[in-house]
Amino acid sequence: MLLQAVFFSIKFIRTKKRTKTPEKLTNQEQKVFNAIRKGKTNKEIASELFISLSTVKTHINNIYKKLRVNSRQEIKKM
Repeated sequence: MLLQAVFFSIKFIRTKKRTKTPEKLTNQEQKVFNAIRKGKTNKEIASELFISLSTVKTHINNIYKKLRVNSRQEIKKM
């Protein structure tokens, strides 16, 4: 019984770890998210969205937190 509870907890944590759809993102974060999925660099994103490189980095950090990912590769897999 305890073992079943542990397995259920692990399964629950793994399924809750990542959000599949970026619903929680702001409009600007969504634009950055889409640009990352297209393989754009931070500089390219900044230029395309008319924002500073620092702002791009802030949006990326917010995206990582909200979607519970740690890298661009994880975003590209979504």
